Formats: sequence, C-alpha cells, structure tokens
Amino acid sequence: MISWKLLHVANYGYSFWYDQLGIAAHIDKFAPQNRQGKTGFENTERAEHEALFTAIGIAVNNDGKGLRELSYQSTANTEMILLTDAEATHLEDVAILINRLMPFGWAALALLVLLLMTARIWRWPLPGPGVSLFTVAVIAVTLAIIIAAIGAGPIFTALHEAVFPAEHQWFFYYQDSLMTTLMKAPDIFFAIGALWGLLSAVLFIALSLSLRFLARTPAADGDVARH
Repeated sequence: MISWKLLHVANYGYSFWYDQLGIAAHIDKFAPQNRQGKTGFENTERAEHEALFTAIGIAVNNDGKGLRELSYQSTANTEMILLTDAEATHLEDVAILINRLMPFGWAALALLVLLLMTARIWRWPLPGPGVSLFTVAVIAVTLAIIIAAIGAGPIFTALHEAVFPAEHQWFFYYQDSLMTTLMKAPDIFFAIGALWGLLSAVLFIALSLSLRFLARTPAADGDVARH
C-alpha cells in the first residue's frame, strides 16, 4: 500500500516510461486509426498526454470522479471527450477495486504497529537483514517461476476476469481506445508492476531494519552497552 501511494505521487513513472516505451510514436501510429470518432489526438503534445494520465491516476484513486469529463484539444477550437463509455466504466471498476483493497492495507499497517508494540513490550527479536533479504528473494523467485511457467499474458487475462464484472469490457484494441493508446497498455502495466514490486521490496527491507532497531528496548540497549 505504501509503495502504491508513493507511485501515485510520482505519477507511476509515466514521464520515464513515456520515453522508454516509445509512447509518442505509439500515439502517432494508432491515434489516427481510432474507430470511435475520437479524432485529432495525434496532434496533441506530450504535456497534454502526461496531464491526462495524471488526471486518470487521480480519478481512479478518488472513486472515479471526473473520468467522464476528461477531454483533449482535438483542434484549435474543439475539445473532445477522451474516454468512451466502456473505457470510463472500466476505470470506474478499477477505482472500486482500489477502494476495496485499501482497507486491507490500512489493516496491515495497524497490525504492524500492534506487533511492533508487542515485540517491544515482550522484547521479542525481530528478523535481521539476512532474513529480510532471504524473504524478498524467495517471494521474487517464486513469482518469477510462476510467471515464466504460465506466461504474463494468461496471468494478466485471468486476473482481469477474476476481479472485474463479466459484463464490463476491460480489453480494448488500440484502434478503439485512446486510453490504451495513451498508456500503451498493457506494456506500461507490466513496467509499473515491476517498479511496484521493486519499490515494495526496497521498502520491506528498509522497514524491517528500521523496526528491528525501534523494537530494541532501553533495557536491552543498556545490557549491550555494559558488555
């Protein structure tokens, strides 16, 4: 949850991925092919792309508010709504999913505080850096094996089918969606997912080390000093 919040503040690294994934060229190629009547998006500039992505990120973390009003400058005198009804519905589903998951994050944080207080009172030893690194390595290797064995595509599809309503569209061709064109989905989702995982691992290790230090009681420090 902490990693997600930090990524949100950093706009999920969109500015970085914009160059790495060649999103500008992707928009130039597929925006003119749009079959939903969304014209002129290929004439928009990078600043507008980043602003739209930022607005989408804010909306899905805020109950989906404002998604259906997002627009771009189609021509000098014309603004056009960015999302189709199906795209807006999907992003609203994403907002609902985030809302449902956030309480688990807050509950985990509360449990962490409770465990830390208990460890401090009872002077329970917390895992050291070696155990923390080993834990992260085991999780990373296990996930890598699962993804390699099943394939990223099938996992991506299965997860979407599991969490989103069956009657709602979640797969969009570039020619039918400026949303996926703007994001170069699903490439950017894999990139953000990797960044999310890496940041989570770094924070997990840092948090483990910090909590181990904070859990030391004054009495225990005194004992060490006397030795």
